[in-house]
Amino acid sequence: MRSPAPSHSRFLATCVLMLCCNSVGCDTTSPRKSTPAGVSPVRQVYALGRLEPAEGIISISAIPGERLKQLDPDVVENERSPANGILGVLASYDIGRTQLEALIKKAQLSDRKRGHEMQMANAQQAQAEAALAQAQAKQKELELQIGKLDALGEASRLAAKEYELLVELSKSDADLVTKHQLEKQENEMVMATQEFTIARDSYASAQDAADKAVAAADANIKVAEMTLQQLAEGYDKQAIEQEILVAKETLKRSILLAPNVSAESIKDVMEIECVKDCSPDQPESQGPYTVLKTFLRPGEFITQTPIVQLGDLSDMVCIAEVYEADVKELAVGQEVTLRSPAFSGDFADGPVDASTGKRPGGIKGEVERIGSLIASPGLANRNPLAPADRSVVEVRIKIADQAAIEHAAKRVGLQVTVEFGKKPTDNEAS
Repeated sequence: MRSPAPSHSRFLATCVLMLCCNSVGCDTTSPRKSTPAGVSPVRQVYALGRLEPAEGIISISAIPGERLKQLDPDVVENERSPANGILGVLASYDIGRTQLEALIKKAQLSDRKRGHEMQMANAQQAQAEAALAQAQAKQKELELQIGKLDALGEASRLAAKEYELLVELSKSDADLVTKHQLEKQENEMVMATQEFTIARDSYASAQDAADKAVAAADANIKVAEMTLQQLAEGYDKQAIEQEILVAKETLKRSILLAPNVSAESIKDVMEIECVKDCSPDQPESQGPYTVLKTFLRPGEFITQTPIVQLGDLSDMVCIAEVYEADVKELAVGQEVTLRSPAFSGDFADGPVDASTGKRPGGIKGEVERIGSLIASPGLANRNPLAPADRSVVEVRIKIADQAAIEHAAKRVGLQVTVEFGKKPTDNEAS
């Protein structure tokens, strides 16, 4: 087997050298500047980054196993979401609405039943109060009968005494008292005694019956008052209202909402309709978020994949993954240039200026925040010579220029090359 020609070997060595330089961020096309003796050269820091909204990409999802019933007609990729924030509904919405309607009807029937029960309790209370008044009147009547009983007892005693006198007179002189008079007086004495005995014997039972009637009437009044109090407090109504509240909150979970709308702001949860009402010529009908991607179609079951992804593209940032050893070369406020072959117009890369050694184009920004967590990279380095086991720190880069923000907003998720400028001194940073 022949060995490769020397020219071919030199060509391969040159390619490997260029790849190594690119992997560490070297610029072989710019003129080299001599470094004074004793001064360490300033090393250019490069990293990979991705463009994303300042608030991040928001994933709208639901419980796995649910089924998507319908997306709002205004939920279209690359279009603004509706201002009302309703993105769609799940299949459980219909069942939840039916359950809520049943609970509302149950509450209405409970109100009617409670009204009837209150009327009945009021009637029972009035009846008990009438019975109490009647029993108390009977007690007063019995109090009056005590005097009558005394009178009957006195009449019986007088009748007996008069009879005894007639009997004595008849014994002394039979002509003074006739037999008829004696029998008549005896009959009056017997009747008075019987009337007194009957009144005396019936008084005790009548008094006991009157006392029991008063006690029973009092108990009925208390029962009626307790019933009215319970009906007025409406514990059953409160329980149903709590069930309705829980049903409403459950039903809200069947509605897909954008982050700019909270579930508490939905008043009539039973009248949710997915209709087209978002027009480009009516900014007030559009929400702040742009629909980046829809993952599911109506009828599909929900898994771990989001249903919709949204983003507020009015403010864009770059999340750079900086090699852990290069973080010490960075500071907040440091100038940054983002480059990508996908950029166009003023942001497209141009040839390096031979006089300045700088390359025009790119999106300008500055370091906004430097993370403190060291982790594995999430972006794939396409350089085959790049180390696979490197650890990185996330650095947030703010894009301030409005034109650059609009340009970056059309390329959400784009992987870019991040060029960090000179690290500012303490005086420059302050």
